[in-house]
Amino acid sequence: MGKKKSLNPKRLTKKQVQELVESEGKLHQEFTKCFEETYSNGYKNQPLVYELSNDRFLFVFDPQEISIPGKGDIYSKEYFLRMIQWTQKVREDYANGRGNSVAHWRYYSKHKVQLVNHIDELINELTICLDIANDQLDFSYKSLDILSSKAEDYELEKIPAELYDNLVAYVGEVMRRRVKGNWVVREDYPGCEYPLIGVNQGMLMPINVVWQELAGLEPMNLRKEAANEVRRFSLRYR
Repeated sequence: MGKKKSLNPKRLTKKQVQELVESEGKLHQEFTKCFEETYSNGYKNQPLVYELSNDRFLFVFDPQEISIPGKGDIYSKEYFLRMIQWTQKVREDYANGRGNSVAHWRYYSKHKVQLVNHIDELINELTICLDIANDQLDFSYKSLDILSSKAEDYELEKIPAELYDNLVAYVGEVMRRRVKGNWVVREDYPGCEYPLIGVNQGMLMPINVVWQELAGLEPMNLRKEAANEVRRFSLRYR
């Protein structure tokens, strides 16, 4: 829960949580159940969720948890509902073998490694589906802001099944032109092939960029993650 946008600037102490629960907190059984999790070692993590006034929710870390027992954070209703949806999606992906970027992409991809042969087609389809003018997708970082906004409007939960390859193709092209690389196919082991951008002895992973933004809790920001991927590449191979 560390990077999520709580309404409180600093994590609430156990005492502050207790005072808040006593003054206005109402245990939300359904949401509390959503965050229960049993780990492979048998430990059961049981945080608590309380409904507060003014459409707010209090998330309380498991009182038996070692590092921050009983401490908590307050979230707006809108953000908290998004957090629940995100938690459920992450658990489902891991339970079904889609817990990393390549596995997640391969599950949804329509073209698989043939994606590298359909770049222009996929980008054109992207402009049509998201209603973006051709001249707006000029392969600049700025164009990734437009794409991120349009993808959010399209409904992110529909993107993996409908436009995953398209986003990978466009993000990859932005990075490829930035570093003057080429589309290549990598095989980690038999049956695990995926497209990436190759430059000399290095590589950039557009799949990672798209997956990070699809799997994240914050609004999509392809520009930030693509720039981070290029920066990591530049530091590693300069």
